Amino acid sequence: MAPVGIAIVGLGRRTFRKALVTISSNPEKWRLIAATDSMESARESFKALFANVPVFQNVEDMLGWNDHGSHGLPHPIEAAYVAIPHHCYALVVPALLSAGIHLLKEKPAAMTLEELLLFQDLAETNHTILSTAGQRRYGHAMARMKHWVPLIGEIYSLDAKLKICVPNLDEGWRANSALAGGGAMADVGWHLLDVVIELLNLGQENPITVAYARLFHVRSSRGHDCEDSAKVILEFPSTANKPNAHLNVSRVGHREEEEIVITAAKGVLVYDGIEVCVHFEPSASMERLRYNPSQAADYQTDFQIMFIDFYEHVRAAKQGNLLDIQDQYIARRTQDLVVTRTLQAIYRHASNQMAERELAKMDEYCVQDQSLPLTMEWPKMDWVIEQAVVRQLHEDISIYGNGGVFKRFETEWKEHHGVSSSYALLHSSGTNALHALYFAAGLMPGDEVIFPVYTFHATCSPAMHFGIKPVFCDATENGTIDPSAIARVMTARTKAVVITHMWGIPCDMAAIFSALKLWPRVLLFEDCSHAHGAKFNGQPVGTFGDGAAWSLQGQKIITGGEGGITVTKHPEFHYRQLIFGHYNKRCKLEIPSDHHLSQFALTGAGFKNRAHPLAIAVALTQLRQLAAFHYWKTKYAKQLIAELSHIPFLDLPAWDLEHDTEPAWYAFVMRFKAAKAPHGLTRELFVAELYSKGLVDVDIPRSTGLLHREPLYNKPQDLLPHVYSEDYAVADEGASFDEAQAFYDEAMKLPVYATADGQAATNRYAKAIIEVASTCMQEQKND
Repeated sequence: MAPVGIAIVGLGRRTFRKALVTISSNPEKWRLIAATDSMESARESFKALFANVPVFQNVEDMLGWNDHGSHGLPHPIEAAYVAIPHHCYALVVPALLSAGIHLLKEKPAAMTLEELLLFQDLAETNHTILSTAGQRRYGHAMARMKHWVPLIGEIYSLDAKLKICVPNLDEGWRANSALAGGGAMADVGWHLLDVVIELLNLGQENPITVAYARLFHVRSSRGHDCEDSAKVILEFPSTANKPNAHLNVSRVGHREEEEIVITAAKGVLVYDGIEVCVHFEPSASMERLRYNPSQAADYQTDFQIMFIDFYEHVRAAKQGNLLDIQDQYIARRTQDLVVTRTLQAIYRHASNQMAERELAKMDEYCVQDQSLPLTMEWPKMDWVIEQAVVRQLHEDISIYGNGGVFKRFETEWKEHHGVSSSYALLHSSGTNALHALYFAAGLMPGDEVIFPVYTFHATCSPAMHFGIKPVFCDATENGTIDPSAIARVMTARTKAVVITHMWGIPCDMAAIFSALKLWPRVLLFEDCSHAHGAKFNGQPVGTFGDGAAWSLQGQKIITGGEGGITVTKHPEFHYRQLIFGHYNKRCKLEIPSDHHLSQFALTGAGFKNRAHPLAIAVALTQLRQLAAFHYWKTKYAKQLIAELSHIPFLDLPAWDLEHDTEPAWYAFVMRFKAAKAPHGLTRELFVAELYSKGLVDVDIPRSTGLLHREPLYNKPQDLLPHVYSEDYAVADEGASFDEAQAFYDEAMKLPVYATADGQAATNRYAKAIIEVASTCMQEQKND
């Protein structure tokens, strides 16, 4: 078989010291196709060694190059070795798996259990191999220990120790637990957990109890924010003799140490980092067994064996022989799940939030009680959020400038949307974010601003404080603004157009730009409060116009409880937003001293829009899981569309397939068509029947309605007399917006779950809706 075409994602020290050496030494197995790293210095070092191999700044560029075949190679990228900062997994791994590329990625298997479930589901969907580079599980020592474990009889205890010496604990991404997913326990501790679970042959059917977990910040003066040492006791109540395992991990050992001691009825099995020994109990009348892996004739390093194993799996996949490796591959997948789940339980226990909690089986296999009301918990208050809040409490609870968690969130937000050169600014709410954008745009009394008539009021209400005239447009069949209506109401007085990607469905941006092409000076703003992660033509919403705002409130896909964020490509708009609500320090840091607005830096415009650091710490954990949320939401929405499509009186969500539209699925909004429904069945009665089945989150969205009827827009003089005079012409309360009215009258919405354990709930929703609809239609036939 021809060598496998492999790419390298991440050019760190391990890649240069081990991966590239292993690949280059086995040309009969591997052909190096490409590499990628965000650091220019790493790319230059790679070029010095592999001048003829293309190297890219990011995975997107590499995949684009691979897809278009401009490289002229007979073999595309078939596999990849991934060694990147842990927080980057969520963006990189799904892209590679979706491209059909087999992956060997460095441990841990994922930052969270949800993330791992996403990766494994993507691998299965795309028929790709996903292997975790926990090197110790592949090595000679582990193989010999597993071979000798049966010889020592029933196990009573296991003691494992792994210590390394890291001189510069405050350097690199591993010094930040938010980037690494934890500290010593999530790093070297992952190896130790992997070994313990492998040796004890524990699967998902064997619950693991965290009896004790203590995380230590021994070198607290070194600037790292995560544990550098940990001690853990695990118990296995369903295993014979209920053995326990004592784990001791550290990054601050005075020397490197590795030791595993398994005490059993017939003897003791020991690995001291060099050799494996069995010391039998005297009555066993057996001589001590010893094995030194490095002295074996067929010795290879753990890393080399791991790459051979990955090659064999990829080769089997290419040849269609997956059955040959199925048992081993499934066992590895299961082990990754158990290790990841146990690691999360350790962090929960250590934070005293969920002490001595026994691990249940995977949530997706749990059977829900169908009689209980079904509600969607959002956000899911897991240990990741808990740890983020605790860390932030100790870091800062009030940020005056642009550092800390604010900088991390704003930077990652721009990177996620592919607009690193733009300006991002956090606010205390989505409403305030829009208010700041409108101030930045310089809206003035008499300016006409076009809005969708069907949207949440906060899209429009902040603009009323500038004395503008709101001009409302009708909706399309999916509830978003009608581009043809925009074209009809444009005038010389139009200052801006504001669109809402309603319910997470992207507006038709191609048609909107067509409507605006004759009005180049008209500003375009996007309200993306429902649309985190949505795309139109492959481009993220919020990056099309002059500015965009997102809400980070309550039930939003990315939430901190309260908060908002704006993005703009215009420096002037950014400076004006700073002046509007971020006075003093941040204004002085970011507005050039020679800019005319700098004179107002101390006082600003009199408002305070700063976000709360704790809210943003929570939202940052959500942002780093957005790819996973989007994957599961899309999967469940497609399932609902497929299973409910035969119900004649329900019109399911529609979006623009021609332009490669990706909804965010903030909600699943259906339209109840009374003319096609059984006689006497109304939307309200249908929702009441679903509610009686326990689907208590089914909702008729009434707080989102037609704005032209609200007094704030048709008689603002009564509330804002300092802005609007009695004779000011504003919205026409009697205007007709037929499509928006029909959408409002027919809309009913369901939640769309964002995590792997939402499968059972989605199944229940689909089943109950089908049952109620079938019952209603059958009753009409009987009548």
